Amino acid sequence: MSMLPNLTPKKSAPPSSSASAKNAGEKKEDTVKLLIQMWAVMIGLELLHQILNVVMSFTDPTALRTVAKEQAAAQGLSDGIVNATVIAAILVMGFFNLIVIAILSWMVVMVKNRSKRLPTAFLLLTIFSFFFILRVLMLFFASPGGTDVPMALFAIDGCVQILVGVSAGVAYALSRTEQPVKMLTEYAPEDAKR
Repeated sequence: MSMLPNLTPKKSAPPSSSASAKNAGEKKEDTVKLLIQMWAVMIGLELLHQILNVVMSFTDPTALRTVAKEQAAAQGLSDGIVNATVIAAILVMGFFNLIVIAILSWMVVMVKNRSKRLPTAFLLLTIFSFFFILRVLMLFFASPGGTDVPMALFAIDGCVQILVGVSAGVAYALSRTEQPVKMLTEYAPEDAKR
């Protein structure tokens, strides 16, 4: 009697070709599902970044207020109007960022449902993935200016931006694999398939 496990391989029937083809098909579909999930994570984290960006702008709007006061001094406007303009500018900036995030979310839904605009949605998401990767690289060269925003908030926002970039990098890499490219070629017009 030995304490060692039995290392002899068990003899079993080889898997049928239909079962292995089914597993290969599922594995390829898993690539597309993972790609869609990475884009969804990327967009969700970008939404969190934009919320933090608006919070930081409200926490210390001195840069915007300085520019607005210079413009208001030339026109003779009161401080109340300057403050209202600063608040409106922050809210409009946040609104436009939310519109971009909504469009990206719609593009993910279009890819998931494989609508007729799949190539356009895929291209837009790939471009934004590349943009988020570049933004993360630029993040390491930036430093927060002299503001009253707590350093912890900058650190949290930086971590969120890094996670956005990492998920964008994974999505970009997955978008260049065999199955997503094959999915795109199925939607190509007949004259482009030559």
